[in-house]
Amino acid sequence: MTVNPDYNIRVDLFKESPTRKIDVIKEKLQREGKDIILLSTGQPSIPPPKWAREKLSRELLEESMRLYAYTPTQGRKTVLEAIKQELEEHEVKLRDKQITLTAGGQSALYATITVLFNEGDNVVVFDPMYFGYWPLLDYAGVNVIDIVEDIKQGFKPDLDKLEEITSKKKIKAVIIVTPDNPTGRILTRDEAERLASLAEKHGFYIIVDEAYRTLVYEGEHHYLYKYAPGRVIALNAFSKDPGIPGWRLGFAYGPEWIIQRVKLVVQETVYCTPAVAQRLVEIYLSDRERRRQHIEKVKQVYRRKRDTIIDEINKTLSKAEYTKPHGGMFLFLNLEKYLEPKSITAEQLSLKLLEEKGVATVPGSYFSKHYKHALRLSFVSETPERLREGIRRLAQLLEEI
Repeated sequence: MTVNPDYNIRVDLFKESPTRKIDVIKEKLQREGKDIILLSTGQPSIPPPKWAREKLSRELLEESMRLYAYTPTQGRKTVLEAIKQELEEHEVKLRDKQITLTAGGQSALYATITVLFNEGDNVVVFDPMYFGYWPLLDYAGVNVIDIVEDIKQGFKPDLDKLEEITSKKKIKAVIIVTPDNPTGRILTRDEAERLASLAEKHGFYIIVDEAYRTLVYEGEHHYLYKYAPGRVIALNAFSKDPGIPGWRLGFAYGPEWIIQRVKLVVQETVYCTPAVAQRLVEIYLSDRERRRQHIEKVKQVYRRKRDTIIDEINKTLSKAEYTKPHGGMFLFLNLEKYLEPKSITAEQLSLKLLEEKGVATVPGSYFSKHYKHALRLSFVSETPERLREGIRRLAQLLEEI
C-alpha cells in the first residue's frame, strides 16, 4: 500500500491502545468458540443500580427530545450541581466555572494535556503509569521525567526524588493516578499534603487522575485539590462509578483558567457529552443514601474478588511479586523471577497465555519502562472461581515454557 506522506506525521505518535489490540485477538478466539478468562479489562462487572436505570427508562419513554438533544459543552447545570454537591461532601468546593464535563476520562486527559503543556516542558510521571498518558505526552512534545516506584515499597511515590528533581530544574507538572492504575496504590494523607506542598513551593501543577476514587478498599481517597487548589487539575470518569464506560462521561475540575480552556477543547472535539449519560449520573448522584449503599455493595464484591486472586497467586506463584492493591481494579504482578532466566518478555507471555490458555492479560511493559516482566491483572470482571482458574492456567504455562 502506498502511503501519502503529506500529512501531520505527529499523529503517528498515537498508537493503537494495547488493550484494544488484545481485544481483537480475544474476540477472534471467542468467535472460534474458545472460552476466554478476562483478566485484562478495566470494565466493571456490576451495572448502575437498578433504581437509577428504572427511573431513566421511564424518562426514555417520554415524547421529548430532552435526553437526545445537544447540551451545553460544560454540561447541564443540574448535573454539574449534583457533582459539585458530591465533592463538597469531601470538602472540595468549586465555583461554576471550575468544573466541566468531558467525554470520559480519556477526553479529560487529552484536553488537559492540550491546554497545559507546551513543547519542551518538563513533566514528571511515576512509573508504572496508566498507558493512556504515554502517547498523549509524546504528542505534546514534552520532556518526560519518570520516577520509578519500588514494588517492595508498595509502589509509593518517591517524593524525596521528586523534591530533588524540582529543586534542580523547572517542572511544569507532575502526573499521578490515585487509586492507581495499574498498581492499586493509593496516596496517604501525608503523601498528598507533601506533594501539594512541593507544588506550591516549586510552582508546578499536579494532574491527578481520580477515576477510581470511590473504589477504595482500605484507607481513604485524599483529594489533592484541597491542599493546593491553585495547582491541582483533577480528572474523573463515570466509567467505574456508577459503571457506564460505554456511555463516555467524565469531568475535570481545577483552576478556572485551565478548566475553561479544557471546556473549549471538549467543544471542538466532541461538542457536548451524551445527554442520556448526564441524566443517569444526575439521578444516581441525587439519591445520596442509595448511591452510598450501591458503592458499598460494589466494593464488597470487588474486595472479595481481589482477595481471591491474591490467595490463588500465593498458592501457585510463590516467586511472583506484587503489592496488595488498596483501591481500583487491578493487581500488578511482577514475574521477573520466572521470565528473565528464560529471556521471555511479559508481552510474549501475555500473547502465549491468551492464545494457548485462553487467559487475557495486559503486559506490564505497556505501563512501565522499568517493569519488563510484569502483567496487569484485572480482578473485577470475572467470578471468583474463574479468577482462580485464570491464575492456575498462568502458573501452568510458566511451568511449560
